Amino acid sequence: MTGKNPYSVRARISARQFRYLVRLFALDLDATQIAALTGLNR
Repeated sequence: MTGKNPYSVRARISARQFRYLVRLFALDLDATQIAALTGLNR
């Protein structure tokens, strides 16, 4: 099952971006700061 995101069934972001997103939340950053760093808005 290549190309599937193991973290979310209907993810619109890659598994790599999802791991980065979780890592930034673990650093206790605000959602607005994380959105600015990742370029994600939803």
